[in-house]
Amino acid sequence: MWSWKAWGVVLLTAGILSVPMYFYWEFLTRGMSPPAATLILNQLEKTGVPNFSYPDINGKMVSLTDFKGKILLVNIWATWCAPCVKEFPSMKGLVEHFKGEVAILAISHDKTREDIDSFIKTFGGLPEDFVVVWDKDKTIAKLFGTEVLPETYILSKEQKLLRKIAGETVWNEPMALEFFKELLDKENNRLQVKDLPKPVPKPEKIETH
Repeated sequence: MWSWKAWGVVLLTAGILSVPMYFYWEFLTRGMSPPAATLILNQLEKTGVPNFSYPDINGKMVSLTDFKGKILLVNIWATWCAPCVKEFPSMKGLVEHFKGEVAILAISHDKTREDIDSFIKTFGGLPEDFVVVWDKDKTIAKLFGTEVLPETYILSKEQKLLRKIAGETVWNEPMALEFFKELLDKENNRLQVKDLPKPVPKPEKIETH
């Protein structure tokens, strides 16, 4: 039979082992919760991207809804980000290739407006559907849960989030162009079906006796 001392040791040990789980539960389960960025993306996929308005680098107020009806790439970038700079010309090529069907909203995280202007001048101008915005307060980036640069969010013609691309991409390579061609075909077919008039239900036949 155990003595009261033995029982005391058992109870004390059990108490010590239970303390970490109670007091450190948040720490021990931290890795089990999805990152905040993942939660934001899941919400955007369900409900769509909320509209926002921001002045572009020419001073014109631009809204997300201005691009409705086009495949839109929201690209978060900066001139101090080497991969961002490297992929920028291919994004310009993508917009030029599709001639108005694909647009880019480039959200800059640069520290000064001068850095953006100097960089854009090297291209001798951008296509009409390539719009640059200076998000100096990172307001738009927070909306998308952006954590690293570059990150690009592909939106449907109805501005539903289709895909997030993290890191540098060659946007006008043959495989990328084929992807966007197929995406446009699917979007156009889906919208055509959606716009078809719904069939009028036939009236129920009433039997008489």
